[in-house]
Amino acid sequence: MKNENTAPSEPTSIPTLLSVVSDELNFLATDVERLHDIVELPGVRDSLRQAQCFNVLQGIDHITQNLAGLADFLKTVAESAPPSWQIDTRAACDVVLLASLCERLKQPSQPRKVHAGGDECEFF
Repeated sequence: MKNENTAPSEPTSIPTLLSVVSDELNFLATDVERLHDIVELPGVRDSLRQAQCFNVLQGIDHITQNLAGLADFLKTVAESAPPSWQIDTRAACDVVLLASLCERLKQPSQPRKVHAGGDECEFF
């Protein structure tokens, strides 16, 4: 559902926004890397001998590396962008469904709050 917030918003610094998105990608890379913990679950080790499971683990590595690479790319672009470049992110933030991520993107200069259990999650 789209948020129809019509209140005026402050323009966001593009370098700051790119840095925040870079940080979010790094957090995702770390979370994806934690999926390797599944290997330690009882009964999983034997399954890893199957080619399909091995490909899944390689896929986790590939996703992690891509997320980290994109994060590094955006961080580097952020460092080279002029600080005076600004953008209104209101419409873009309105399409982000995860409320905590939306708030971090709306206020990129605020530090990310770390939750022991991770971000909010919707179970199906």
